[in-house]
Amino acid sequence: MQMDVQMDWLRSVRVRLVVCMVALAGMMLAVGGVRAQDADPDFKDQLRDFIFYVNVHQPDAAVATAEELLGRGLTPRELLDRVEASNLQGELDEALGKALRNEALEPTAGRILTMLNTGRLQRARDPNEIEKNIKSLTGGLRERLYARERLKAASEYAMPQLLEAVLQRTNIQLRTQVQRLLNESGRAPVIPLSVSLAEVEPAAQEQIVTILGKLGYRAAAPFVSELRDKTLSDPVRAACDRTLASLGIEGVSTSELYRQLAEGYYDEREELTSFPGEDVQLLWNYDPSVGLIPTAINTSVYHEALAMKLAERAMELGSNGPAALGLWVASNFSREIDEPVGYDNPAYPPSMREAMYYAVASGPVVSELVLDRALDDKDTRLARRAVASIERTAGPDLIWDRRSGKSPLVRALGYPNRRVQYDAALAIAASQPKANFQGAQRVVPTLSGAIRFAGTRYALVLSENEEQYRSLRRVLEGQDYVVLPYGKDVGDVVEAIAETPGVDLIVTQAARGTTEPLLDAIRSNPKLTAAPILSLVATDELTKLRRVHRGDVSVMIRPFGIDEAAMTVALTQLVDDAAGGVIGEDEAREYAMRSLRALRDLAVAQNPVLDVSEATTSLVSAMNETTGPIRQEVAEVLSRIDRSSAQSVLAEVAMQSSGSERIAMLDKLAGSARRYGNHLDGVLVDRLIELSSTGDDAEATAAATVLGALGLPQSDLVRLILAGE
Repeated sequence: MQMDVQMDWLRSVRVRLVVCMVALAGMMLAVGGVRAQDADPDFKDQLRDFIFYVNVHQPDAAVATAEELLGRGLTPRELLDRVEASNLQGELDEALGKALRNEALEPTAGRILTMLNTGRLQRARDPNEIEKNIKSLTGGLRERLYARERLKAASEYAMPQLLEAVLQRTNIQLRTQVQRLLNESGRAPVIPLSVSLAEVEPAAQEQIVTILGKLGYRAAAPFVSELRDKTLSDPVRAACDRTLASLGIEGVSTSELYRQLAEGYYDEREELTSFPGEDVQLLWNYDPSVGLIPTAINTSVYHEALAMKLAERAMELGSNGPAALGLWVASNFSREIDEPVGYDNPAYPPSMREAMYYAVASGPVVSELVLDRALDDKDTRLARRAVASIERTAGPDLIWDRRSGKSPLVRALGYPNRRVQYDAALAIAASQPKANFQGAQRVVPTLSGAIRFAGTRYALVLSENEEQYRSLRRVLEGQDYVVLPYGKDVGDVVEAIAETPGVDLIVTQAARGTTEPLLDAIRSNPKLTAAPILSLVATDELTKLRRVHRGDVSVMIRPFGIDEAAMTVALTQLVDDAAGGVIGEDEAREYAMRSLRALRDLAVAQNPVLDVSEATTSLVSAMNETTGPIRQEVAEVLSRIDRSSAQSVLAEVAMQSSGSERIAMLDKLAGSARRYGNHLDGVLVDRLIELSSTGDDAEATAAATVLGALGLPQSDLVRLILAGE
C-alpha cells in the first residue's frame, strides 16, 4: 500500500508538470496583454460608467470609456477577476448584449467579451485550479456543484488529472465522484480515455471501457475493438463486447473502424473537434510512468494529423485495398496545404519527406482515389496535387484500362476551376492514351484554351441593382478581371457563363434573407460549383452566414459597405485560399508552353485517340494573338496538322514577319509542306516565289526551301530560275 501511495504521488507530480506546460502553450496563443500593475480603485467606476453610457445610448462615450478599461494592460484573467470582484457582472453582461447589437459599439464590446471568455477558459484550464476543483468533488453539495461546473469547462485540459484520480486506489470516494463526472462529460473524455486503454492494467481497462460505453461515442469503437482483439482478460473482453454492442458495432473489423474514424477526422466532423473556433487543439498519448500526455497542435493541421495517425493504424492492422493509403495521402497533402509557413508540426517531424514523395511512391491508383475525393469535396488545391502525382506516374494502361470505364482524371476536365482542367488535360496528354475513352474529345480543346485564355480572369457580379453592379465591377476591373454582364441571379447570365472558359470569382450583394438561396443557385450551376464567392450581406446576417459557411474556404462573408481597400484584401485572400491565387502572367505563359509541347508530342506520336487537328481553329487564332517563343511553339504544332488553314496561316505569318522570325516561320512552313504537300493557294505561292527572288540570301534560301518542299509544277520553277537572270 505504501508503495502504491508513493507511485500515485510521483505520477501526480509528473501529470501536473506536463499539463502546466501544455496549458501555458495554449494561453500563449490566446488573447493576452501586458500584466497589470497595482490594482486601480477607479476600475469599478470606469466599469459602471461604461454600463451607464451603453444604457443611455451614448456610444462615443461608451467606446472612450471601454478603451480606457482595455488600455490598462490587464490580461484576460485579470480583467475577469476584477469584473467579478466589482459585483457588476450581471449589469455588464446585459450592457454587452446591448452593445453587440449596436454597429458603433460592436467591435469594442466584442473585444471585452472575448477577453472575459478567454479569462474564464484560462482559469478553468489552469492545472492548479483543476487540482483544487478535483479535491472539491468530495466536499459539500455547493462545493461539488461548483467544482463539477469548472471541470466540465476545463474539458480535455482536465483529463490527465481526472484520469489519474479515477485510477488511484487510495480515495474511493474521490474515484466514485470523478467517474460520475466523466460519465456526464460528453465527448471531451472519449479520445484521452481511448488512447490510454492499451497501456493501463486490466482492472483499469475494464473501468475505462465501461465509462466509454456509457458516454456512447463511436469515436471510441476502434480502440475498444483493438483491446477486445488483444486482451487475455475475460472480464475486459466482456466489457469490450458490452461497449461495442451499445455503440451499435457488429461485424466490423478493427482496421475498418480505424479507417472510418480517420475519415471522420478528415471530414473535420463537428463532434470530433474539441475546441471549435480556437487556435489550438490537443493530441493525446499515454505513458505508464507519466499518465496522459497532451500535445498542443495548431487547429489548421489537427484533423489531418489524427486522420493520418488513424489511417496508419488501419494499415498496420491489415486494412485491405488502397482506401486507407489513399486517405493517408490525401490527409498528408491537406496537411501540407493548410500548415502555416514555418510551423513546427509536432505530428509531422522533419524526418518525414514532402507529401508528393509519398503520393508518387504510392502509384497512380492511389492518387486517383485522392483526386476523386478532392473533386467530391470541391477541394481545388488537393485536386491539383493529385493530378500532378498522376501525371508523374501513370501510363495509358494504368489510367484507362478500367473495368468501370471511369476515370477521375477525365472527370477533372469538367471541374469548375481552370487550373484543374488544364492540369488534367496535360496529365492525360502526357500518358499518350492508346484506346478511346469517354471524354477524350475534351482534352485537345482544353489544351487549346490554355494557350489563349489562361491569363484572362473572369468575374461574375450578382447584385440587387445595376448601381451596385457598377460599383463592384469597377473594383474587380481594377484587379484585371473581365466582368460578365449584369444579372440579379444566375438565370440572368446563364448564356454569358456558358460562353466563358471559366468563372474565376463571384461577388454577390443580395437583399436581406436572400443570400442563401442565391448561393444555392450558384452552386447548382456546373461551371460555378467551386468558384470562390465573396458574399456581401447585412450586418445582422453576418454571424449566422459565417457560421453556416465556416468550413468552406471557397465562400467568404463580409458586410455591406466594405471599403475598396478592404474588399481588395478580402478578394485576394479568398482566391488564394480557395484556388491558389489568380493565374498570373508568368503562370499563364507556362501553361501555354506546356500545352503547346503536349500538343506537339501528340502530333509527333500521331496519337490515335487525341486528334491535334481539333485545335486548328484555336491555334490559327493564337498565331495572331501571341508573340515570341509561344508563337514559335504554336507554329510548330500547326506545321504538324494536315489542314489547309494550318499551312496557310504559316505562310501568311511568314510573309508578314521579318528578320529571324520570318526565317523561322518559313522553316515551319517547309516542315508542313514536306509532311502534307501543297495546301496553299496561288496568291501565297506567288508571294513565296517573289520572296525567293527578291529577299536577302537567308530569306531567299528559306523561301526556296519551302517551294521545293511544296513540289511546285515545272513552269513555276522555270519562272524562279529566269527571275534570277
